[in-house]
Amino acid sequence: MGRSRQVRVHLVPQFVDPGQLAQATAVVIDVLRATTTIVYALAGGCRQVLPVAEVEEARRLADSLPAGKALLGGERGGLPVPGFDVGNSPAEYTPARCRDMTLVLTTTNGTRAIERAAAAERLLIAAFVNFSAVCEQLRRDPRPLHIVCAGSDGEVTLDDTLLAGALVDFLCEETDCELNDAARLAWDCFENHGQVLPAALELSKGGTQLAAIGLASDIKLAAEIDRFAIVPELKRDPPRLEVGAVGIVKRHWHK
Repeated sequence: MGRSRQVRVHLVPQFVDPGQLAQATAVVIDVLRATTTIVYALAGGCRQVLPVAEVEEARRLADSLPAGKALLGGERGGLPVPGFDVGNSPAEYTPARCRDMTLVLTTTNGTRAIERAAAAERLLIAAFVNFSAVCEQLRRDPRPLHIVCAGSDGEVTLDDTLLAGALVDFLCEETDCELNDAARLAWDCFENHGQVLPAALELSKGGTQLAAIGLASDIKLAAEIDRFAIVPELKRDPPRLEVGAVGIVKRHWHK
């Protein structure tokens, strides 16, 4: 009998020790909205996404890129940053805006989670919109897995936990998994709420905040399972997110 696959969920980035990630695969989740937006941007034709933690760092990096080739995007408090080209709404990242551009992106929670998980041997970006494509990559990757949820201002969020649970559900159907308690909690959350996904996202902290600032339409976009068949992956030197894999062998969502 083979060894069980280690699957660890970290419900907020602070719960993961970067030292644990050296020989592992990490999947970063920020459903509402950074990882959803990253998938949209790359699907829309961006050549790469440069995730950064701070607003001024993003401005400097965008200014250092060739004229006409940088798209500066992000949010603070859910709202677009003054002077930026785009905010953090997936619908803004159209092919007309994204084609052949480099997106410099900074968000309140998601890009910080990516930074926290960057020590992993392999880092993938997951959202509901590319769920099955991510599942296919994880099915073929034998390394220990750490699923890192961005959360919101240090708090656990329902939307990220649901997607983490959906990934755990898939992996446990595929193979024998050794789970931590957070993975079991996320799996239980998915079993109880996965069948009402859009409503669950609306109830989440991020969902209620988006509705309050007039961006409820972003919730529906984030809940659209398997809209895209791409998996963003972190490349090194310099760190950047690019399309690492394309194609879905089969649809894995079963709720």
